[in-house]
Amino acid sequence: MSDPRTAEGGGFVRDAFGLTALGFAFVHLLLGLLVFEPTLFPGGDNAGYLILGDALRSGEGYRDLHLPGTPLHARYPPLLPLMLAGLGWIGGVHVAKVAILLTTATTVWATAHFGRQWIGGGPALTAAGLLAVNPTLLEYGHYVLSEGPFVLLIVVALWLSRRDDGRGVLLAMGAAVGAFATRTAGMTVLMALPLAWLLARQYRRAAWTMLVAVGTLAAWALYQRWAAADQPGYLAVLLLVDPYSPEAGAVSFAGLIERAAQNFWAHVSRVLPDILLGPGDGPAGGRAILGVTAAAAALLRWTSAARGRLGAPEIFAVLYAGLIVLWPSVWTDRRFLLPLLPVVLLLALSALWRLPLRPEVRWLRLAVPVVIAIFGVTWAANVIPGRVACIASYRADRPCDVPASSSLYASARWAQENTLPEAVIANRKPRLFYWYSRRRGDVYPFSADAATVMEGLDAMGASYVVVDQVSGTTGRYLIPAIRAFPSRFEAVYEGGEPVTAILRLLPATADIE
Repeated sequence: MSDPRTAEGGGFVRDAFGLTALGFAFVHLLLGLLVFEPTLFPGGDNAGYLILGDALRSGEGYRDLHLPGTPLHARYPPLLPLMLAGLGWIGGVHVAKVAILLTTATTVWATAHFGRQWIGGGPALTAAGLLAVNPTLLEYGHYVLSEGPFVLLIVVALWLSRRDDGRGVLLAMGAAVGAFATRTAGMTVLMALPLAWLLARQYRRAAWTMLVAVGTLAAWALYQRWAAADQPGYLAVLLLVDPYSPEAGAVSFAGLIERAAQNFWAHVSRVLPDILLGPGDGPAGGRAILGVTAAAAALLRWTSAARGRLGAPEIFAVLYAGLIVLWPSVWTDRRFLLPLLPVVLLLALSALWRLPLRPEVRWLRLAVPVVIAIFGVTWAANVIPGRVACIASYRADRPCDVPASSSLYASARWAQENTLPEAVIANRKPRLFYWYSRRRGDVYPFSADAATVMEGLDAMGASYVVVDQVSGTTGRYLIPAIRAFPSRFEAVYEGGEPVTAILRLLPATADIE
């Protein structure tokens, strides 16, 4: 794409560019602190990372402490848990949240410098400015999830891949390995780098970096096989119709093609606008037009680049986009499109900058980015009062979790005080439940057959089950089993609003209905 020398200009421009990029990073950091949320993200993955960090720091190994038997963990790569293990010596959850925010702020700065080398200074600074106020990046900047470090490592790997010296290659591969060690989807950037050097006919570089990539992938696969041979692999989960309804089985080839088409449209028409503007109830048609236009501009610029030499950024974009459109539709969400956002913004803005406008009206190309930025600032202005109130409430020992989660956490605290330490408690959010109760447990089986659910609870060694309001699967699978085997359950706790109940699981007797 653009020659970085012409994009950077003279020394003053480079200094001004660097200061502006750093300024955008500080803007993101400031907004991130203002929209900071002290409570835990209710999904559960964050508690999983924190538990793994605790396990590593305490010397118990890479284990799921929340599960009965504390088995070795083999789902998430270990880089984020290792980071959390170290941060745990400094402080608790809030220290981890601030560390994640620092990674998203650094992403803003790194995107500017990566974009300057890839497409030119103007689009690069504009992309950094949009990321600084982006609602999605700001939200994931205070969740203890992998998005922050993952996006940063991708941007750094792609940025360093533009360097043509040996040190740059080593650092780029190191960042790519780090991305894979943060999330398995990092395989896309890990493979993009050697493929780019292969297409550039840098065969020696391509060969040894491909060996590093394949060795990294193989090492993690062998570990997973050793640690959890009975667990479904990444590909097996990918090919399910619905991971939350295993009885639906695997998707067919035709179904996979249909899923890809549907997911592509959902990402373009709904998820991308939600990422850029923040989730909203505005006109769906207008938001869809924005998403389609941004995606079309990015694709147009990508196609233009493909006529020349495909570099690591272009290859990564294809590999990562292909991966997320094949994932089960229930995972079509901002979280999984976010790692592609810096590349999409840079491509789309590059296309905008290449419009043949007369010099006196070239300022018009800033109109769309400014409007998008206004949406981001407006989103922040709307949520800041509530977040400030949330922090005040949290400090007064009144956590401002969503009601269903607050009710679940209250039941977990009751369990910590009223059950034996060795009790096993089956529930829909076992990692979050363990975080507040220190009682082990697992998810009840996802099966419409009540007997299968009961067999799973008995195999788990469950002492109790939790009837919560945080997920529809509880009503779909657990409650029918309770109704089918009422003599196996005894209520011991009810509380919260909406109500969460804990039932003691009684031993089986003959001829239970």
